[in-house]
Amino acid sequence: MNEFIEFRNRVYDKESNYNYPLQFLDEYINNSKAINSDEQRVVEQIRTIKQLELDKQLGEHEVDELLSFLGEHPTTDRFIADAILHLFHDDNKQLIERKIKDLLVNQQYDSQKLYHVLDICIECGLDMLSDDDILVMLEKYELDVEIVSILLDFIDRFNRQEFKDAIYKILAMDYPDGIKIQGINALMNLYPTETIDQSFMEEHVRNKKNQVFIDSYMDFLKKDFTFEKPGISILQSMFYGDFEDSGKGNNGGLAVLLKGLGEEISKDSRIAHVFTITITQELNKPFISSHGDKHVFIRLPIYLDQSRSDKFIKRELFIKRQIASYLKRSAIKPDVFHIRFLDNASKAVAHLSEELNGKLVFTLTPDPHRNMFEGTGQLKELGFDELIEKLNKIKIGDELIHTSNGIVGIGNGDVKTELAVYFPQFKDEDVNGKIKMIGEGIQTGQTIDEEAIAAYSNRHIEWNETNKGFFEKPVILNVGRLAVLKGQMELLKAWANSKLSETHNLLIIGGDLERPSKEEEMVMEFFEDFLQRHPEFKDRFIHKGAMSNVDIRLLERDIIKRDFDYPHIYLCSSVKEEFGIAILEAMSIGFLTLGPIKGGVKSYMKNGENGFLIDTSNGETIAKETESHLYDPKIDKDAVKQIQAAGQKTVDENFSIQKISHEFVSFYLSLEGENENEV
Repeated sequence: MNEFIEFRNRVYDKESNYNYPLQFLDEYINNSKAINSDEQRVVEQIRTIKQLELDKQLGEHEVDELLSFLGEHPTTDRFIADAILHLFHDDNKQLIERKIKDLLVNQQYDSQKLYHVLDICIECGLDMLSDDDILVMLEKYELDVEIVSILLDFIDRFNRQEFKDAIYKILAMDYPDGIKIQGINALMNLYPTETIDQSFMEEHVRNKKNQVFIDSYMDFLKKDFTFEKPGISILQSMFYGDFEDSGKGNNGGLAVLLKGLGEEISKDSRIAHVFTITITQELNKPFISSHGDKHVFIRLPIYLDQSRSDKFIKRELFIKRQIASYLKRSAIKPDVFHIRFLDNASKAVAHLSEELNGKLVFTLTPDPHRNMFEGTGQLKELGFDELIEKLNKIKIGDELIHTSNGIVGIGNGDVKTELAVYFPQFKDEDVNGKIKMIGEGIQTGQTIDEEAIAAYSNRHIEWNETNKGFFEKPVILNVGRLAVLKGQMELLKAWANSKLSETHNLLIIGGDLERPSKEEEMVMEFFEDFLQRHPEFKDRFIHKGAMSNVDIRLLERDIIKRDFDYPHIYLCSSVKEEFGIAILEAMSIGFLTLGPIKGGVKSYMKNGENGFLIDTSNGETIAKETESHLYDPKIDKDAVKQIQAAGQKTVDENFSIQKISHEFVSFYLSLEGENENEV
């Protein structure tokens, strides 16, 4: 019995998604280790908030109670703000305004509580701070970047024009670029352009590192950027990474997919534009980039505290407002909003879609649902904060199932069956009718121009020469961002401790070598330590930092040209993979592909027919199952070639970006009530 799945079914047979978080917490606590008094208080606060939402009542006592809770825990802060905004109306506006005013006058707040109070004020249109209040807060909290940010937002939203000097002071201080951009926005919104000191910007904001972004951003502010063409406009969010940084940090195959998908969808005459938005902290690329005539990539310079485990939850409403501002300034009016994660940034886009009367599509995956239980089916023991964080994401997914206009599942009917296990809401006919199963796709038969090939050769000539001997053996290739769940450390152990290291060399590509995240750094240190302890593998295992998608495709083509008794292998070592863009790309080149049995790879990979599904739980299972297929005496070289050819055929016939994009366009148009006949 799976306790997590059984419990979800039990709750959803009787209750709604409003009750689920609290009921799960009660169940978890009753069947798990004891929690401390602080954690128990958080649970009781969630209980109060959920009951208040069910009662749909916000009186004096309830407002006092909610405001007293603010600032104690990031998740309850989010729940409290959501509850107040959900229940806010003309009849209780004066009450809420009075209670917030009392709190501010009596200074009954710390920085966490103050942030959310100001956030609520902005959303409710409550301009309650005096000039002196704002100046005192800017001075008192000048080291708290998030408070400075929300105060700038307050000044901007309420058209408070008395703070020009204060904004210049912020621009002159050592704040992150995202805050300085926010200051520039406020100046441009509040004052005539000709009154703004451009030389001050040049001295205190623009520098060698950010000049490309700043120049393109100032062009955006000063010119009329409009995107008006006939047809429907689609906005897709990608809050993890950048088109140009695939394989770095938490930037994986999604960037490759959305770049190609956006370009292909935008070719359809019924589509006006595709806008892909991301949030960037590194302002070293242009603000806006075009990919094809009608695919526009926008890098939003929104400050987020990177030290937080969940950097979106506190800034959800701010993210929503910032996106809305950029869309308004550009006269962008998306008809369809497509989100792909269960997080508060995606939730922000969902709320914005509702405010702008757009249609909302979201891609549904059982993450973090799959990680809530052990292999035995028992609830997994999680730290309290991790539990609450995951529960918040599950709550977001449950809400989006009901509020979205369309749901995309990644893969085929088998994956839909798996989704239904985690989401009992699928039993509802209205929910089930919103679901469309669509695979992911890649550029097939892509011709790479001579200029790109020459650039690749120049970039990697030294590396190729240095490692010439490495390619005199068959290669096991693994491409992707470096992460524990991506399994590269387990793959290295599997290769080194098995016959695989005798027949194949191992090449792992991924990670930001210049500015690694903590997780990337940990994985790379593991690689280095491993080679120090096992110098015999020094020239047979190579880790190379993230490469562009074009460079990877060219490298794969170079590798596959060399023929050996054993095949070149692409081995995806992820614990689970929702679909696997890198797998499809290697498959299309002709690699023998092995992928995780968990996740969506099984929707296109059939064991022994076009690849092999393996248990990627750990290094031992990876080694054992890879060996069983690779060295199977029943599978000779001709049989392997047939499997490789079948893999190429699978991709060519079913997963070209052209085919997948047509499915998306048809789905988007159906939500708009448009004719689906291709033009």
